[in-house]
Amino acid sequence: MNSKLIIPIFLIVILLGCKEEKQIEVVPDYDRIYLPVNELNEIPQLMEGNDKELIDSIFAIYFNLYPPSDSSGNKPTMKYKLMINETGKIDKIFMGKNNDEKINQLVLSTIKKWKYKPGIKDGKNVKSQSPMILWFEMKKRIVESEFFVTVETMPEIIGGVASIQEKIVYPEIAKRAGIEGKVYILAFIDENGNVANARILKGIGAGCDEAALNAVKKTRFVPGKQRGKPVKVQVTVPIAFRLQ
Repeated sequence: MNSKLIIPIFLIVILLGCKEEKQIEVVPDYDRIYLPVNELNEIPQLMEGNDKELIDSIFAIYFNLYPPSDSSGNKPTMKYKLMINETGKIDKIFMGKNNDEKINQLVLSTIKKWKYKPGIKDGKNVKSQSPMILWFEMKKRIVESEFFVTVETMPEIIGGVASIQEKIVYPEIAKRAGIEGKVYILAFIDENGNVANARILKGIGAGCDEAALNAVKKTRFVPGKQRGKPVKVQVTVPIAFRLQ
């Protein structure tokens, strides 16, 4: 091959290789950039906008499209996470992959005008997250943001963790597979100490997750308190599965 042709061909191969590398996108770790609420000293506070009005509108649409009497189990979720910068402006929004598109558009058009007091950590304004997760269960609306993350007196399980363990039947399939470990349940405790809702944070599978979730839902708590008054609080409950 002519040596004059070798150099141009070599350069083209290098350029094509570089071009292909540039197409690979590195996805940022948003939990490090925008801190979750449990890492903040003060969570973001909505200053301009009406979140209660938006939530009412969301549920109105949701119940119209998916009546509570519909028990098909195919209903969409209502999960949103707002990414708020140090000035209180919403930079980004994450939406649940199973959300309803009509409700998504309502949320997007509404939050454009919102402004927050930024989240604070160690005395400084920081980029932070503000989750908005809505549920409908047992004929009640569940708005996760209404439940405190930390309060002066946290909820306590009546009878202790042992009272939950007593309600659990170790799934036979997990026993046969020799599966052990801990399931972490996020429970939403209302002012009366009832579990308004609960969901799996981290599971081990083989039916253990569902067994732990059902047991927590049947559990009563001494309600959490803030300034001496019972309030709604979310707590993480670890449930251990150990083979004898």
